[in-house]
Amino acid sequence: MNKIKVLILSIFALFSITGCIKYSLSGAAIQPDWNTIYVATFPNYAPQQNPTLSQDLTISIQDIFRSRTKLKLNSNENSDLIIEGEITGYDITPEAIQANDIAARNRLTVYIKVRYINNKDESKSYDRTFSAFQLYDGNAMLSTVESSIVPLIIDDLRDQVFASIAMDW
Repeated sequence: MNKIKVLILSIFALFSITGCIKYSLSGAAIQPDWNTIYVATFPNYAPQQNPTLSQDLTISIQDIFRSRTKLKLNSNENSDLIIEGEITGYDITPEAIQANDIAARNRLTVYIKVRYINNKDESKSYDRTFSAFQLYDGNAMLSTVESSIVPLIIDDLRDQVFASIAMDW
């Protein structure tokens, strides 16, 4: 009987102690005085276009900051943090060329340029280019695989932007 009481008290103590530890599941290093963020729409200047890429990328970046930080999404440029940018490339290149000069796989790469302005700590501001890609079967038309691979590319780009800002990478 005493062993059960000790076990229950130990479990209770463990939960009590871990409840006092401050942690972040996202690993975000957002400073306490950073309260608002503005994510401007990423216009698509790529020579080859995907009609929903601009909106999907912008919403994805807004969502990750809304869900993984305490920052409030702001609709103006008077925010503590500002993310602007544009889509600069949407390129298809052949991969793994076979003996008959046909690609076994193709690579879809999306390039974005990001301007990050930190109005609280100007030393953290930057202009950077990010890219992400997905491979797909060389026999497939882009139009048949686009709806399944573009969301993966957007997720990768979103994660790169988030890590570079919120985790200071």
